[in-house]
Amino acid sequence: MSEDRVFLTFEEAEKMLPDGDWVHTFRGGGNMMIGADWKREDVLSVMKTSKPELSGEMATSMGHGLVFEDKFGFVFVQTKE
Repeated sequence: MSEDRVFLTFEEAEKMLPDGDWVHTFRGGGNMMIGADWKREDVLSVMKTSKPELSGEMATSMGHGLVFEDKFGFVFVQTKE
């Protein structure tokens, strides 16, 4: 298992998003995960001001292969299959 972080450009991260107006996300909430659908435009807005990167093996296996950090912590983002 690799511990290397792989940062992406905004354009690379945008290409990974699934089609549609809504994108599923989740974040850690103590000892649980909290899921939410975000408007695509909101995901894109935050990605422009953050450093999107590839998710780890577990999140990627759950279909959320992209992660970025916002003011509340890390957000794992649904990606294309």
